[in-house]
Amino acid sequence: MPDTAPPSQEMLCQALELADKAVGFYAKAVADCPEALGREVFERLMADKKKQRAHIEEVYRNLQAGKDWEAACRLRDDEPVSMRGVFSTLVPGMPPGSAACMTVVGALSAAIDAELAALHFFHGHLERVTDPVEKAFLIEMIRDQRGFHVLLSDTRYYFEDPQGWNLEKEGSGLDGA
Repeated sequence: MPDTAPPSQEMLCQALELADKAVGFYAKAVADCPEALGREVFERLMADKKKQRAHIEEVYRNLQAGKDWEAACRLRDDEPVSMRGVFSTLVPGMPPGSAACMTVVGALSAAIDAELAALHFFHGHLERVTDPVEKAFLIEMIRDQRGFHVLLSDTRYYFEDPQGWNLEKEGSGLDGA
């Protein structure tokens, strides 16, 4: 690679680094998480982050090969799965959290901060791009980051206040009332 990469390639290189850090963090969280529900959420996030990373890497390699954004970027033609409500599908059958949840809450908080940093990163680049395909790619990345943030926020809320989460999201308390 030349000493000075084009801004788009540099942005993608930084995005790959962010994704690698996130995958590493989620892998460690899966290994360290004492709660089945927390592990399930971190496994889901790790799998989704790996998919996002592969997509970014594909675009990066295509740009390195000299393709323009239109040829380099294969945008998803399917509707992405909304993360809203994903956590609700994971909760049934899981036992209520224990005191170990506080370690999960710390991991979730760190993950939320990391995903917000990635969201700001993509937003910052969105403001500078002029190519419509590059802009669509960044919008796709922002949508992914928001989805990760929603899932993490719902999960943290559940671990911090399972009763409140059940009242707000499910319309009932943990005691069935």
